[in-house]
Amino acid sequence: MRRAILAAAVCPLTLGATGWAQEPANDGEIIRLDTIVVTTPLRRASSLERSTSSVTVIEEEEIRKSAAFDLPSLLKGYPGISIAANGGLGARAGVALRGTKAAQTLILVNGVRIGAATSGETSVFNIPLSSVQRIEIARGAHSAQYGSDAIGGVINIVTRNGDACDGSRDSCADLTVGVLHPWGAYTSGNIRGQTASGLGYSAGASILGTRGYDFARPYAPGGVHEPDDDGFLQGSANLSLSQDLAGGRLYADLLLVRGTSQYDNGFPYDNEQYTTTFAGKIGARMDHTQDWSSTVELSSGLDYQTNFRDGQAGDSRFNTQRYGIFVSTQKEFDTGAASNTITGGIESYRERVSGTTDYDVDARTLTAAFAQYSVEYEGLTVDSGVRHDHNSQFGGKTTYNIGASYEILPRFTVRSSFATGFRAPTFNDLYYPAFPGWPPPSNPDLKPEKSRSYEVGVNWHASAATSIDLALYQTRLADAITLDASYTPVNTGHAKVTGFEAELSHRFNERWNGKVSIDVRDPKNRDTGRYLANSDRFKIAGELTYSPTEQLSMTGRVFYGASRYSDPDNAIRLPDYVTADFTALYALDDRSRFRLSVENIFDEQYETVYGYRAPGRTFDLSFTRSF
Repeated sequence: MRRAILAAAVCPLTLGATGWAQEPANDGEIIRLDTIVVTTPLRRASSLERSTSSVTVIEEEEIRKSAAFDLPSLLKGYPGISIAANGGLGARAGVALRGTKAAQTLILVNGVRIGAATSGETSVFNIPLSSVQRIEIARGAHSAQYGSDAIGGVINIVTRNGDACDGSRDSCADLTVGVLHPWGAYTSGNIRGQTASGLGYSAGASILGTRGYDFARPYAPGGVHEPDDDGFLQGSANLSLSQDLAGGRLYADLLLVRGTSQYDNGFPYDNEQYTTTFAGKIGARMDHTQDWSSTVELSSGLDYQTNFRDGQAGDSRFNTQRYGIFVSTQKEFDTGAASNTITGGIESYRERVSGTTDYDVDARTLTAAFAQYSVEYEGLTVDSGVRHDHNSQFGGKTTYNIGASYEILPRFTVRSSFATGFRAPTFNDLYYPAFPGWPPPSNPDLKPEKSRSYEVGVNWHASAATSIDLALYQTRLADAITLDASYTPVNTGHAKVTGFEAELSHRFNERWNGKVSIDVRDPKNRDTGRYLANSDRFKIAGELTYSPTEQLSMTGRVFYGASRYSDPDNAIRLPDYVTADFTALYALDDRSRFRLSVENIFDEQYETVYGYRAPGRTFDLSFTRSF
């Protein structure tokens, strides 16, 4: 019933946009669309409108208009994404694309891997939105570009860089202070600019603290509930430097975050965690000629986790260190009316785990070689790529992709793609030590999981004000790592995820903008016929923005998430839910702005992980001053 009610509420927006799109254009009308450049799908700069796979870009202004106070809350409304969170701010949260597991979705910061090599998951709760300038979400398998883990897709989080300031200023800064309810507060600042010599810079820092609320419910699995508030304290720093040279560019980016999270544990064990997240890289681009360039990058990604109980001796530590090098060269050339791009290179990184758990093997090296070829001819674009990864633990794995898009009518483009993917077993999968008298919780003979993904899609810019994007996809997973009867991981799983995604956006006039997205998915375990755990089966999101004056902008959002299962046996079914959010931005002048947001206005009580309460009604009031 609630699904029908929400669909009825969103339909007027959809029908209204379609009506506007079908009005006849004036004679001689020319629609000029801004070209959006993305780097994530092909690991190089390319046009979004000619992409052969489904890509979503979240810009800084869209983040500001959102009522979300952390990354999982922001991402949940976008197509293809499933969120499973053990509470609110600072709680463990899994982010997965297109029905895969969180460990089968690759998450990057400025192109750098930050996931834990022990569990395979990423501490997305520990990435502050105040440091984020842009997020690119490439859905579907992208192992031919990135190697392991990119089965469901890639989420690349780009931190703030040294873009030029507005007007004639060489440098600028902004300072934000805000308060949250449940009680908390935060502040963040950033300075950026460009010098006459071509040096771009950006430096920022933030601190956030909240009392939180009681995350776990009394019936949470394992008897972990503790009747207390679960707070969160986080500090971060980010830096970006770039220098344009006559023969290329030098650049560096880093993000360092330290968070302290409280969580529930009814037993006399750990109930707090220190989490340190670091992503850094330095690179150089060398322009050999106008159409030939090469890139060299050195990178490091760290994920440190320390679990403890205040006032109690001892702790448990799980640390991941990752150091890598990436070298590529790109050549562009024309053959008649066709534009060609060839890219090739190598990538290598070393992963090491350490802490209080003694693994039989605590380090591994991955080395990969890849090649890509793209061609554009009039309205046709073809992308292809192949990559071979060699892992010191299990040997080699080759993946490839091919995709095409074609503008069959002006501003009406169809696309299709096929790609293979894989995921390397984690150190926990392979080497976690057994307890005496218990079955082994790991298996050193595990093989990589592998996948095959298909997609067809349509993108239509019906007018300068209206755009529609549709995608139908299927992912087949084989050799998936599951637990046998003795809870030992084995390569026996098979899954198939079939889904449909639709996005529509429309600008009614200078004051009103709207958009709606629908995500329908059938995520099935092919061995048991049951639904995959923690994967959305249906969700719909609608948004409407009203700007009555140049100073004021108000945005309302409605999100519906259908019921889903929280366990592989489908014994635990989480109810469907509806949430509503509101954000208002008010500019006092050119340099001062208030922001008020309310997430989950009607205080909907729901869960995305069984036994853990999602955030209730949350207020956020902030003031930003630019200098």
